[in-house]
Amino acid sequence: MPLTEMHRYFFHIRECNGLELDDEGIEFADDVAARFGAISAAKEMVVEAVTCDLKIDGRQLEVMSASGELVAVIPLRSVIKV
Repeated sequence: MPLTEMHRYFFHIRECNGLELDDEGIEFADDVAARFGAISAAKEMVVEAVTCDLKIDGRQLEVMSASGELVAVIPLRSVIKV
């Protein structure tokens, strides 16, 4: 069985006052897997924000490939089910 080639993706955090760049990144098999990883990360960020009484409105994860292509934008509020 051949090994799946992994690709590096970066989860940058966009807030009202700027962009926090992810300089390490994480490896995923493809864009779809990176998007699901970003959704999971966004959920963790929401839990942390609620615990610390921080705002989530306007915050989002911007998923970029190593080649600089924007793969997905995940607003934190989009992962909350009400």
